[in-house]
Amino acid sequence: MARKSEFGVDITKVGYKAWHGQVTNKVSGAGGAGMAGNVLVGGIIGAGIDMSTGAMLDLVPNPLVVKLEATPAVAELKAPQK
Repeated sequence: MARKSEFGVDITKVGYKAWHGQVTNKVSGAGGAGMAGNVLVGGIIGAGIDMSTGAMLDLVPNPLVVKLEATPAVAELKAPQK
């Protein structure tokens, strides 16, 4: 997935509630420092290339961790028997 992309995530599984989330991007910690170094050493051209390719960005959240919630019928089946 390209680092400069933003997208929605839909996760579905039979017997579980559907989940929807959003993945976006932000300037990585090293990305800001790299941009400053590009401006000082590589000039505007290096900074422009990093901005256009997304090299200074990270996708967030990373990793994307999801815990699906069982529907009531599935939850009853999973409950311990007495």
